Order: sequence, then C-alpha cells, then structure tokens
Amino acid sequence: MLDHLVSDLITHTRGVIRQSGVQSVEDVRRWPTRMCAFSPQVEEERLQIKDFLYRNVYFSPLLERDKKAGEQVIAELFAFFLKSPQELPAGYQEKARQEPLHRVVCDFVAGMTDGYILEQHKRFFVGRKRASG
Repeated sequence: MLDHLVSDLITHTRGVIRQSGVQSVEDVRRWPTRMCAFSPQVEEERLQIKDFLYRNVYFSPLLERDKKAGEQVIAELFAFFLKSPQELPAGYQEKARQEPLHRVVCDFVAGMTDGYILEQHKRFFVGRKRASG
C-alpha cells in the first residue's frame, strides 16, 4: 500500500511539473494548486482508507475502553512527572533546567513505546496504590 501511494505521488507530481512547464521556485509558488499531490484516483482511495480507519479503528466502539485506558495512563504519567521531575531520566532532568518542564515531560512521554509507558505506569502507580491503599 505504501509503495502504491509513494509511486503514485511521484508519478503524478512529475506529470504536473511537466505539464506546468515550471522552471523556477517562483513558478512553483505562483502555481494555483498544489503541484505535489496524488492522482485523483489514488486520492479517492486514500480518503476511503482514511474513512475506514476512523470508523473502524480510531473511533471504534470496540476499542473505546482501551483508548480511554491509554489516555488515562498518559495523563497520569504526565501529571506525575510534572510533580516529581526528579523521577525523569537524568538527560531529561538536564533539559528541564533549560526548557519549560511541561515541554520536557511532554517530549519524554511522547517518545515512550507502548511497552515502556505501561512499565513506567506500573512502576509509579500500581505498586504505590497497593502500598498506600
């Protein structure tokens, strides 16, 4: 699928450039529409795939519970690291001396893999809830 999209994008864009006769960056800037685009047929396919993914994956009622749980994990870890920046890895603690803490925490959490974020959540929340509860 990805090869199909990339190939179409390159082929269609080359055709548009050839047809337009552009010779400079200024010619490209003056062109009334995007020069780099999918062909109409592939754009329609892309929109169908996008619609399918939104209906069946991103906003699927079957996945809603997992989505909410994931959002909760992210929110809890974000709030935790804002309150306890000493728990951040040393490199992020160093960054927090020069950048706003919320930005550093956001970058740290955003860079986590699924497995790592669940491991960190378990480390900072599951054991502590039992100990305090």
